Amino acid sequence: MELNRPERFYWGNLSWPELKDAAAREPKPVVVQPIGAMEQHGAHLPLNTDNALVSAVCHRGGERAQGDLLVLPVIPYAFNAHHMDFPGVIAIQWQTVISWLIDVAVSVAHHGFDRMILLSGHGVNPPYLAVAANEVNVRTGALCASCFWSTLAPGIEEILTSPQPGGTGHACELETSAMLAAYGDRVRTELIEDDLGFEQGTLLQMDLRSGTGIHLGEHWWSSFSPAGVAGMASLGTAEKGELLLDRAADGLVALAR
Repeated sequence: MELNRPERFYWGNLSWPELKDAAAREPKPVVVQPIGAMEQHGAHLPLNTDNALVSAVCHRGGERAQGDLLVLPVIPYAFNAHHMDFPGVIAIQWQTVISWLIDVAVSVAHHGFDRMILLSGHGVNPPYLAVAANEVNVRTGALCASCFWSTLAPGIEEILTSPQPGGTGHACELETSAMLAAYGDRVRTELIEDDLGFEQGTLLQMDLRSGTGIHLGEHWWSSFSPAGVAGMASLGTAEKGELLLDRAADGLVALAR
């Protein structure tokens, strides 16, 4: 986040006159609000994995956007009560998450910015982001889009090799690869453990690459994964992660423009 970065595409690194000037530009920068979560990602990844990955995508996107993006500080907590059976999880009520996002976006619109993206690093966030975005659009007249970060990476099926569905559910090939690329020193590779314990069906599936349109309410994670993993983390590589993050960053810039 901007506390450790000097780049001027971070909202918090600007002074108030500089922010006012940014809002007066044409075209105006698109403001990105990243949101992650604090939860278990197996024994091999840190609790702040979702925050780290969405931040990495936003940073790479900001570097490429040539002034077309402004990145807000990542919101580090989310609705994830279904993970509370693992130590370290911080769970926020869903209505609080939505209200928080709306308040941030309404503030952004108040300062003259009329295009926003709510970008998630946590797989359960998108439905709440969509509700917040709809409310922001109605209240302010701005346009607010929302998605999970890997949605922005085209051709993801060309990069990942784990079985589908099921190979990329959580702390999996996708997230392990991206963490190896962006924060390799935080990955405990010797502790990687695969887990395909969630029973995939024709209609009920858990996989970040695909979906049937049916949402299954989240249940306690330890009921199907003692390790807190869903997928094939052992197939993750830094090379795959670089491709994923670069494509997602390019996709973020393309969406903004």
